Amino acid sequence: MSAPPAGTVAIPPESPAIPALAERLAAAGYRVIAVPARDRDRPWSAAELREWFAPADVVVAMPPLSYPRALLEAAPRLRLIVSGVIGVDNIDVAAATGLGIAVANCPAPENVIGVAEATIMLMVALLHELGPRQGALRAGRWRPGVPGRLLRGRQVGLIGYGRIGRAVAERLRGWEAPVRFHDPYVEGSIPLDELLATSDVVSLHVVLTERTRNLIGARELALMKPSAVLINTARGGVVDEAALADAITSGRLAGAAVDVFETEPPAADSPLLTCDPERVILTPHCIGHNQETGPSGVAMAVEAVGRAMRGEPPANLLNPEVLPRWRARLAGLAGPD
Repeated sequence: MSAPPAGTVAIPPESPAIPALAERLAAAGYRVIAVPARDRDRPWSAAELREWFAPADVVVAMPPLSYPRALLEAAPRLRLIVSGVIGVDNIDVAAATGLGIAVANCPAPENVIGVAEATIMLMVALLHELGPRQGALRAGRWRPGVPGRLLRGRQVGLIGYGRIGRAVAERLRGWEAPVRFHDPYVEGSIPLDELLATSDVVSLHVVLTERTRNLIGARELALMKPSAVLINTARGGVVDEAALADAITSGRLAGAAVDVFETEPPAADSPLLTCDPERVILTPHCIGHNQETGPSGVAMAVEAVGRAMRGEPPANLLNPEVLPRWRARLAGLAGPD
């Protein structure tokens, strides 16, 4: 296999894996541009977009930074934008497709396993009343009368049955917890309303699209058992946060664990932050992160860059419909400047 031609890769500055990624790319002969971070209230200006992204052949995207159409249009040489993680909801995939830019992700197996393990951890923590028990001890109450519930025998409902949903189901076999799922793209799926009404634990594992935005709102939460718990390690916009907070506060739902938020980081007045911390576990979109994910994700990102620079579609291409336009774009880049 021939070596990829020299190219320029723009990478974000903030992520534990970024130094290793920059080192690997530089060693492979790429010019690496470390793009300065911007928060949600201060996006890159048009001049900054031209300065940082115009030279880029590839952009490595990482949350919480956003990669909108304006950024893609400011990068005339761009052939690939690759998410260093699984999610791509911070990338305007439709705009990239229209412009002939490939979009890929890095679904490191360790990331999938990390989220699956963490999901089960959250199930057990909620059912076994970890929050109230820890709170009691810190308040000086020894062995409070807060009985937990076994996960064994509890009906678990998974919304989304892709890599992570299947990994959760596989790990639940040893817990003797029956599992059903709702996923209209997978055989064996049950209706969403039935899953919500019959499950003791509901766990979300879907990507954020217009179809899944606010998939779980007040109506859906009202279908759930008052004793049930909800876990969201997928994407924040899938759940109506105000409706979830109201269901918890009013006692219509026993508890919840949330790792992802519609706005990240959540605003100080987020309704979920006002919920009883003994009934709601909140973590900052990192519950599945682990030491093992970094090297695997870096290797996948480097491989994606190399394939794109050789004119080969990346292994984890998320917009395959782009290929005719992508090849035309590459042909134009190969012509005179």
